[in-house]
Amino acid sequence: MAPPPPRPIVVREVWQDNLEQEFSEIARALQPLPHHRFAAFDTEFPGFVFPSTSRHHSLLSPAENYVHMKRNVDATKIIQLGLALSDPNGDSCYVWEFNFKGFDKESDLHNSESIQLLERQGIDFNKNREKGIDSNEFGRLLFESGLLCNSKITWVTFHGAYDFGYLIKILIGRELPSDLMEFMRLVVYFFGKWVFDIKHMIKSCEGLYGGLEKVAHTLGVLRVAGKSHQAGSDSLLTLHTIIKIKDLYFSGNFFGRVWKKFL
Repeated sequence: MAPPPPRPIVVREVWQDNLEQEFSEIARALQPLPHHRFAAFDTEFPGFVFPSTSRHHSLLSPAENYVHMKRNVDATKIIQLGLALSDPNGDSCYVWEFNFKGFDKESDLHNSESIQLLERQGIDFNKNREKGIDSNEFGRLLFESGLLCNSKITWVTFHGAYDFGYLIKILIGRELPSDLMEFMRLVVYFFGKWVFDIKHMIKSCEGLYGGLEKVAHTLGVLRVAGKSHQAGSDSLLTLHTIIKIKDLYFSGNFFGRVWKKFL
């Protein structure tokens, strides 16, 4: 008899009225933790409201790039956060999409083209404003969830400076620190040393370049739920992409080899 087909992965929509219930599900998904788990995340936000300098970001120093990121994150509000969890083989995969209420496109700073793109991809800003999550409540539950300060979790992003910026802004409840080194200390404090950005990793992976969609396509990784520019779907694609990179480029001893190469 042929094995049953795999169950489809469902992106769990999270609003204020089911926030505590879904964090309970996250806590259950983390137990027990006999080995590492991957936690990939992605954010959607109102775009870049302050243009960069005349120089391309690749020509700026890390400190200069941080100043630009901080200025944009401090001035704007998060719209969505996607979180995808699995073991290192991609099994037992769970995905959440948290929808926040703080942003009002009528009065808050935003990039109009970015907002139009998010609307085309299905984000309903009226629903977010009426039923969305309070970011302070999200931060409190995130602290209690077991995700933070957990040495058995490897955090993964794609070009994730802004993702960490918005999440740390929620966790500390104020503007980001003025100093890049203090920001990095907060990253290590909350997320540990197992933090990887695929955009940086692919510089050492032959044949991989471009954005998340391009890298995933090159690897033969499919988007199995949702659309691009939806945080839950993008976090899941990020998760599947890091697992494929692990298998193709770092087989045998991913954590040992990646530790030496990227940390």
